Amino acid sequence: MKPDSRFYFTGSAVLTLFFLLTGQWLLLVLPFFVMLYGVFVADREQYEAMDEMAMQMLVPQASRPAMLSHERFECHELLFVHAGCPVYRYLYARQVRWALAGAAGEVECEGDAITVFPGFVYQRSPA
Repeated sequence: MKPDSRFYFTGSAVLTLFFLLTGQWLLLVLPFFVMLYGVFVADREQYEAMDEMAMQMLVPQASRPAMLSHERFECHELLFVHAGCPVYRYLYARQVRWALAGAAGEVECEGDAITVFPGFVYQRSPA
């Protein structure tokens, strides 16, 4: 069984009290390092407890394309409005056509793909 962060925090407090009571002033550095390791373990525990949506919002992912605004494109075929923003079937920019693939997280971003606010993935398609 792997000790959790509470073990390190409690151990740090016990060591601090012990060294203070016995007058071992130079050893007070040891509980400080035990406490820092406990903070490291607590961070790991919080990352493991996060659900996938929270992880995507808080932790940057290099493989995910940057989210663009639909205002940068010439838009065609309005499908619906999501989160107050229109979602179009096709986007055109510099003679390149982008076709709606689906919502981010539901489709894989492979090859030439962009993500347009509020979180829809568009794939490059032949014009």
